[in-house]
Amino acid sequence: MSTVVDTASEQALQVAGPLQLPPRTHAELHDELHARPPLRTTACCVVSYWAQAGLSAEVAEAALRVACADAGQPAPQAGARHHLIETGGWALKYERHGEFVSWQLRLDLPADPRQEPELLLGAMLRADARHALSPAFFTLLGEHPMLAATHVVVWPVEEDGMLRQARRVMAQLLAATRSDDDTSHNLLGSWIADERAAVFTHLLLDDAGFTRFLLLDVQLSEQQRAREVQRIVEIEGYRALAMLGFPLAHQESAQLGVLERRLLQAVDQFAGQGHQAGESEQQLQDRRLFAELVAIASEVEHGVARSRYRFSATRAYHRIVARRLQDLRESRIQGLQTLGGFLSRRFTPAMEFCESTDARLSDVAQRVQRVVELIKVRVETRREDDNQEVLQALGRRQHLQLRLQQTVEGLSVVAISYYAVSLLSYVFKLLKTVPAIEALHIPVEAAVGASVIPVVLMVAWFVRRIRQHHSVD
Repeated sequence: MSTVVDTASEQALQVAGPLQLPPRTHAELHDELHARPPLRTTACCVVSYWAQAGLSAEVAEAALRVACADAGQPAPQAGARHHLIETGGWALKYERHGEFVSWQLRLDLPADPRQEPELLLGAMLRADARHALSPAFFTLLGEHPMLAATHVVVWPVEEDGMLRQARRVMAQLLAATRSDDDTSHNLLGSWIADERAAVFTHLLLDDAGFTRFLLLDVQLSEQQRAREVQRIVEIEGYRALAMLGFPLAHQESAQLGVLERRLLQAVDQFAGQGHQAGESEQQLQDRRLFAELVAIASEVEHGVARSRYRFSATRAYHRIVARRLQDLRESRIQGLQTLGGFLSRRFTPAMEFCESTDARLSDVAQRVQRVVELIKVRVETRREDDNQEVLQALGRRQHLQLRLQQTVEGLSVVAISYYAVSLLSYVFKLLKTVPAIEALHIPVEAAVGASVIPVVLMVAWFVRRIRQHHSVD
């Protein structure tokens, strides 16, 4: 039985023909599973991440070629969407996404426990630092704004006083990278990766536009450490990208308020139109109301077209942030607020506001459509009433025409009978000349008078037969 089925399947494949695929498509699709691996990290390093919008492929590839030249490595092929450069002391990861380009730069730090990490990071994280890459790399990228940027400092945890170490390092990093003197901001922190590491941040921008995270490694493998750093930079990057929809939501919300008030006035006008108004006045009011609704609908559709892509992207980025937070597997550190808890209070409401604004756009569009349908129903009802009146008028006119036709038929019977009797009078006068008939002494007037009634009856019968014949046809 199995052999029969296999043979039938092979015959079906032969009939259908071989599957024609472009060269290397299968391999390229399979390689996407292994593309974009996390940037390898060391036990003591800084991973700087930034995302840029409006960066053309030509400019990004030119900057990538400069970085490859700095590392002494060959540049990737034109059109590459991701590339990794690794050297002895630094590494650079390039990725091109749908609407932005992201870069990750890893700088290795000497693992000397006798030195404070903030002393090593002070100059490294300043805005004027050029790190391991040549100034030409940053000159090419400098004209395009950053959408998101963060530094992740990876450092081994001290055996005693992890929280004290985190507070000290983060406070001194704030002092080293911010021009103000206020470093008393609340520290966020939590255990991650089943308490194999801890992450800390203030979520504050430095003078160069970067936020800072401190990842204290307790017991992470190299692969785990790379994945945790990748999750942290993606949380920060996609959080900033998701917030791009927030200003647009405020703008659309203000315009929606105006449109909703105009729609409410239109609905009130529709409900308040009295039947005592004249027919022409009601039609004029309907035309004005319909024109107002068309204007509202066009503005709503313009708002939908203007914001739908951004709100869809915001939802997608928000989902990515939520998944990355879940992948961190946070647990509380006594006395600190978790990163997920902070974002749920500050970031999630902004995303819900974007979602509600998008829903309001759809709701206003549906409400406008419903009011337009109501106006159409009223116009159709009025048109049916007008058609009914026209039909009734036509019926009355046909009735009058029928009465007139009957009257004309009656007059025609009289006229035809008159002419028939006149013709008979000539016939009687002619017969009067015949001797046999003249001997009867019948006056012509008497003969004519006697023929009037039969003639009228015959003419009436004949006209009726003609009318019945045409009615049947």
